[in-house]
Amino acid sequence: MNQDKIVVVMGGPSTEAEISRQTGAAILKALQSKGYNAEGMELNPPTFAEDIKKSGCAIVFNALHGKFGEDGVLQGTLDMLGIPYTGAGYLSSAIAMDKDLTKRLVSEYVITPQWRTVRYTEGDIARLVSETKLPCVVKPVANGSSVGVSIAHTGAELKKALEECLQFGAQVVLEQYISGREIQVGIIAGKALPSIEIIPKTGFYDYANKYQAGAAEEICPSPIPEDWEMRVRTATETVYRLIGLSVYSRADFIVTEDGTPYFLEINTLPGMTPTSLVPQEAAAAGIGYGELCE
Repeated sequence: MNQDKIVVVMGGPSTEAEISRQTGAAILKALQSKGYNAEGMELNPPTFAEDIKKSGCAIVFNALHGKFGEDGVLQGTLDMLGIPYTGAGYLSSAIAMDKDLTKRLVSEYVITPQWRTVRYTEGDIARLVSETKLPCVVKPVANGSSVGVSIAHTGAELKKALEECLQFGAQVVLEQYISGREIQVGIIAGKALPSIEIIPKTGFYDYANKYQAGAAEEICPSPIPEDWEMRVRTATETVYRLIGLSVYSRADFIVTEDGTPYFLEINTLPGMTPTSLVPQEAAAAGIGYGELCE
C-alpha cells in the first residue's frame, strides 16, 4: 500500500507520557496491519528536530499527550521543518491546552461553569481558601488526563488541592462545581460523533478512574434524550470551530438534570487506544479502529 514512511511520535517528558505510549503503540500496530510503512519514535525534546529529519518520514502521527505534544510546540517545530502531521495546528493546540484562554474564547457561545484563574504562591493559599466559594473544582491551567484536578468541598480540601497544584505551575483555575452526568463528545473533521457517558464507581472521572480497569462504566451512545444529545454535539462543534481546531478532538461536559450542557474543556489529542473514548464513539458511528487511525 502506502510505503511513504509514517513516524508515530509518543512518550516524552509529560505527566501523561505513559498513556501516550499506549496510544502510540496501538496506532502503530493499526497502521502496520493496514500495510503502512510506520515506525514509532520516543519524543526527546532536545534532539527531536534532528531526529525527525533523520527519520526521512513523509508525515508524523502525533500520539503525544500533554506538554510539547498538545501545546503547539511539536506542531510549530514540524511546520518549520515542512513536515505534515496529524491533529490540530500550533495556534489552536496552544489555545485548547490553556483552560482559561479556551473558556474566555467560547463562553459567549456555549455554557461553561463560572471560573477564575489565579496566579499564586504558597503564601497566597490561606487567602484563596477564605475567599473561594465552595464546592469548587481546582485545575492546573494546562494539564491533561485530569492530572492535578480536585473537587474541594471544604476549606481543608481546597488548601490541599492548591498545595498539590503548585507542582504543576503557579497558575490554577478555580471552577464552579456543577453536579450532573459526565458526557464526552468526540469530533472528526468538524462533525460530532455519538456521545459517551462516563459513570465512575467512586468520585469523579479523575486520572485513576480514567486509566484503572473497571473503575468507571463507559456507555456509548449515551443513554440521554435526543435533545440533550443534540445540545452536546452542537456545543462540541461550536467550540471546535471557534478555536480553529482540525482533524479530531474530544470535548468534555457536565450535563445537569434539566439537560443543560456545561462545557469543561476540549482535548486536541485524546486517547487513541482501541478502548479509548473517541474510538468507542467512532465505532458507534460505524468507523472501526484501523479505519479511524488511517
